[in-house]
Amino acid sequence: MNLNLLWAALVGALLGSLADWLFAGVIFHDRYQLTPDTWRSGSDERMRIAAAQALCLVSSAGFVLLAWKTHQTDLRGALKLAAMIWLIAPLPMLIANAMFIRVDHRVTASHAAGWLAKLLLIAAATAWFLK
Repeated sequence: MNLNLLWAALVGALLGSLADWLFAGVIFHDRYQLTPDTWRSGSDERMRIAAAQALCLVSSAGFVLLAWKTHQTDLRGALKLAAMIWLIAPLPMLIANAMFIRVDHRVTASHAAGWLAKLLLIAAATAWFLK
């Protein structure tokens, strides 16, 4: 196995986790309280955060492998791939969820921007390690 693929996935996951923290945990954090019945609470929050970080690693590894298989490992190609993935999945899903689930629109916008940032950061890591 090419170690550069592994490094790209790991660094992409780390950068993606930072984007998650900023866009889902910091920006508009007070807006979550407008719909408190929407959000889970309890003592197992650390487990949910750990699971979310594991999913970030899955997203990063999936992106790196897709970029590698489609030969989109240069910076421009990887960034375009990230934008296309964002348009295909997270953005429509978040907007559709906001139509049916009580979530503040600023939270939805922050999550959408966070997904774009996460994918762009993973793309940058991919380009850095697989150039």
